[in-house]
Amino acid sequence: MAPGKSIDRRKSNTPDRIFIGAMILLLASAGVGLGQIRVRSDLVVVPVGVRDSDGETVTGLTKEDFTVLEDRRIQTISNFDSDPQRLSAAILVDDGIAGIELHRVASQLSAISAGITSEDEVITFRYDRSVEKLSDFSNDPKVLQKSFDAIKKVADGHTEEQHELITGGPGWLRSILGIFPDGSKGSSQNHVLHNAIYDAAMALKDRPSDRRRIVFIVSDGVASGPANVHTLAQNTELLLKSDIQVFAVSTDYARFGSYGTLTSYAAATGGDVYAGATDQSLEHAFNRVTEQARHQYVLGYSSTNTKADSGIFRAIEVRIERPNLKLTYRKGYRRYTAQ
Repeated sequence: MAPGKSIDRRKSNTPDRIFIGAMILLLASAGVGLGQIRVRSDLVVVPVGVRDSDGETVTGLTKEDFTVLEDRRIQTISNFDSDPQRLSAAILVDDGIAGIELHRVASQLSAISAGITSEDEVITFRYDRSVEKLSDFSNDPKVLQKSFDAIKKVADGHTEEQHELITGGPGWLRSILGIFPDGSKGSSQNHVLHNAIYDAAMALKDRPSDRRRIVFIVSDGVASGPANVHTLAQNTELLLKSDIQVFAVSTDYARFGSYGTLTSYAAATGGDVYAGATDQSLEHAFNRVTEQARHQYVLGYSSTNTKADSGIFRAIEVRIERPNLKLTYRKGYRRYTAQ
C-alpha cells in the first residue's frame, strides 16, 4: 500500500457483507428464522487442579503430562493453558455452625482477602435457616471486609459453646448418629446449604467466560429441613452446565475420608475440600483455596464420543504419570444436542 493512503473499510469488507446477506436470504427462503440459528461446538474444556503430597499446588506441567479419557476412550488434547486465571467467586459462610467454630472462622476470614486481587470479583452470602446476600460482585477490598464484619457480628451473638454431639465429635460417631452423605441429619430444623449453593450458582452462571467461576463455601456440611427447596442433584446439574467449581473449607472433621455433601459438590465439579476443624488447618485452607482455583491447568479436547443421545452423561477421567500427585477435575458433563 502506498504511503499516506488508508484502507476504506466500507469497501474492503463488501464481499463479506454480500456473502452474509446472501446467507440470510437463503436461510429465510428455507423457512429458518434468525433466532433458530445454532452454533455447535464439541470442544470440551476441563480445568484440572494438581497438588503434591503436602497439599501444595504443582506448577510447571505440560500438555504431555496429562491423559484425558471420555467414557474410557482416550481423547486428543488440542488446547492447553496453564496461565493463572481471574476469578469470579461467590463466598458462602455458614453462620449456623457451633459458636466456637463460628468465632474461629470469623476471626480468620480476612485471610481470604490475601488471595483476592484487583482483577477478581467477589459476591458474598451468609446462610443458616435462610440465605442472605451480603454484597454484590465487587473487587473493592472494603466491600469484602464489610461482608466479613457482618459475619463477625453474627459470631458475637453466639456463645462459644461446643458443638452438639450429633453434629460434632469424631467422624465415625457422627456416621453412627445419622449424619448422611448428602449433609442431612434427619432433622426438621432448617439449615439451607443447598439453597445457598443454588443462589451462588445463579449469581455466577452469567459471569464472563474468561474468568474461572467458583463457589467458596465455609461450612460444617450439614443440610436439613424442608426449607431446602433445592437438592444436591439439581445443584450439581446447574454447576456443571455453568462451568462452576465448588471449593470448600469444612469446619467439621471428615468421616471415612469424606466431608459428606461438601465432598459431593467438590468432586462432581472439579473443586476440592480443605480441612478447617482446627485453627492451623483453617488458616492454611483460607490461604490455599484461591491459589488452587486460580492456578489450574485447562485441558481442551474435541470429543470423539459417538453417543448422540441428548442429555446423556459423559464420564471424564484425567491421568498423570507422575506419582504422589492429587488431581481434581469435574467427573463429566451432559451433552445437549442443538435444537
